Amino acid sequence: MNKLRVCIVDDDPKIVYAMRIILEEKGYEIMSCSRGNEFINMLKENPKLGVVFLDIAMPDISGLQVLKEIRNKGYNIPVIVITGFGTMDTAIKAIQLGAFEYITKPLDMQEVLSLTKHAMEISNKKTKNRDEQFILKDKQDTKEELIGNSHAMQEVFKMIGAITATPNITPVLIEGESGTGKEQVAKALHRNSSNKDEPFIVINCTTLPENLLESELFGHEKGAFTGAFERKLGKLEIAKNGSIFFDEIGELSPNLQQKLLRVLQEREFERVGSTTLQKVEARFIFATNTNLEKEVADGRFREDLWFRINVISIKTPPLRERKDDIPLLLKYFLKRFNFELGKSVTEVPDDVLKILINYDYPGNVRELSNLIERGIILSKDQTFSLYSLPEIVLHNEKSPDSDFTITNSNLKKARHDILSVFEKKYLIELLKKHHGNVTHAAKTAGIERQSFYRLLKKYNIDPKVFHS
Repeated sequence: MNKLRVCIVDDDPKIVYAMRIILEEKGYEIMSCSRGNEFINMLKENPKLGVVFLDIAMPDISGLQVLKEIRNKGYNIPVIVITGFGTMDTAIKAIQLGAFEYITKPLDMQEVLSLTKHAMEISNKKTKNRDEQFILKDKQDTKEELIGNSHAMQEVFKMIGAITATPNITPVLIEGESGTGKEQVAKALHRNSSNKDEPFIVINCTTLPENLLESELFGHEKGAFTGAFERKLGKLEIAKNGSIFFDEIGELSPNLQQKLLRVLQEREFERVGSTTLQKVEARFIFATNTNLEKEVADGRFREDLWFRINVISIKTPPLRERKDDIPLLLKYFLKRFNFELGKSVTEVPDDVLKILINYDYPGNVRELSNLIERGIILSKDQTFSLYSLPEIVLHNEKSPDSDFTITNSNLKKARHDILSVFEKKYLIELLKKHHGNVTHAAKTAGIERQSFYRLLKKYNIDPKVFHS
């Protein structure tokens, strides 16, 4: 009978009452506490609880401290953490401390029932050992850029927590569109790992020609090639036992793909111009905004390398699929840019907020960040000016992917509208592919650079939004 017992640890009586009603209807025996220390004392008398719902923010000690105490005492109870603050660090720490699940307020009671049933099954079968050997030390990061209460972002946080819960150097692949925060995910993986005090090294696979990228990656000996006047350590060597992040791995040349595969297989490499093997103990993190599986099928990416780097993957969601996070992101960017720019733009009118939420953001979070920075600079007082927003956002033209009705238009207007939608989508996709490099995008399009710029101006597209 004890295994059907659920304890709710929350200082909000309304939440406790609502959860009690719905869980008792399903036959669960409910206990509750409003203080963390009260629950710890109660647990000594009732160690065989089936499931615990644990709020993070309580009057005496935090839910994370309670969770740590539960694990330190050896209680093997599924704990579902609940909070009103969906920050990355909270989610990651909860998972690392062995939380069974992590949910945010306002609570979905159907989700509460589903989680209770699942956690109870795990508890009864005793097949889920959540006692973690590695516990993250408390650390406040100075710039938390992964933010979101949405289900999609909570899944990202949970993945980061699960990957970093135990010391390992398993490769991680981060997939997502430009501007979705892939590098921030990579930094979060490093920051929350046991190797967080070691270097975090970034290699952008799109910015250097192959010969320079090879030297940047592996280093070289003096005299290895023309211009090599002294020995240079490569990024692999500098990374030591830290993390090395390959941004846009899909752009790596076939030759370097082969050499990287050997490094991943053998965990060793040679500097250019040397035969001495150097060991690599760093974690490899890769990011791409392209479909690597399709690149493999098309013969542009090595299949064996794909299998090596795709051991664990994290998908960063586009902003248009998590618009509920926009108010939270807006609050963060206002605070950040007000501080950086020495301004105090704190009021966002409802009409501005509505426009920001309705816009589709082809450049994702990076584009929202640019809009807020621009708005703060152009606003003349404490109110975020509607007219600081660019025309494309104010008019909220249809997304290039959206359907639209043409049956009420004559042939000439319908043809013009369809061409406009195609041109805009084409420009955006080209800029995504070339990471905002107008010269390369214009070359692919087969038009002059100035002509390409005229088209960007026509559709109010900022190429900087797509920079990696």
